[in-house]
Amino acid sequence: MFRTIWAVIVAIAVTIPLATAVLIIAMLSSASPLIEPIIRWWARAIVWGAGIDLRSDGIERIDRGKRYILIANHHSYFDIPCIFAAVPQPIRFMAKKSLFSIPIFGWAIGRAGFIPIDRKNRRTAVKSFDLAVERIRRGNTIVIFPEEGRSREVAMKPFQRGAFLLAIRSELPILPLAIDGTYEVFRVGARKITPGVVTVRVGTEIETAGAGVRAKDGLREQSRSQIEVMLARGSVSADSKSVDAAPLH
Repeated sequence: MFRTIWAVIVAIAVTIPLATAVLIIAMLSSASPLIEPIIRWWARAIVWGAGIDLRSDGIERIDRGKRYILIANHHSYFDIPCIFAAVPQPIRFMAKKSLFSIPIFGWAIGRAGFIPIDRKNRRTAVKSFDLAVERIRRGNTIVIFPEEGRSREVAMKPFQRGAFLLAIRSELPILPLAIDGTYEVFRVGARKITPGVVTVRVGTEIETAGAGVRAKDGLREQSRSQIEVMLARGSVSADSKSVDAAPLH
């Protein structure tokens, strides 16, 4: 339990001041370049506090000059900080609407351009996708978990179509990500954090330019297939590289 208590202490200690900093900066300019390093520092501190040995595989496939729709599997609350810490892109997530009501943290992510979504309300969900397109046009990479919630099992839940419709509409390439190891660190229902290796693997981009709505099922199948293959490789491989997950340096 010591690791769990320590991770909570670290999360509180870094989230409050860094979220406050993001909130202040974003109130002046939501597009400020200062926001990205702060978010990355926060993520690395969370990863470090949980005792995660974060590794990456295939990060060199990411073109820093391009923007993507990142499609990832979802097992744990730690998936998000692991992606922020490993992927060198200005990233924004589509997140549960309830998170935006959390004092300081919720206000900060709202101001910084994260996208609230209420999947139970179709009308607001459509507005969220319109907002996602706007964020993309401002130069952000958008991360979506197409399982629409954390999976309680090792096997992925079915992928929903929304992420792929957004990719078609934005005409951005899809880049599949496999987050391997967070299930063992802190799965749904777990009461304690178990330190371990987490590997963020990057797949091969899938072009969407010129694709019509009917292409959504093919895009969904290609994305899921790539993630399944990457997860099957195991958490540690000869190609993986350690990610600097130490906080604030």
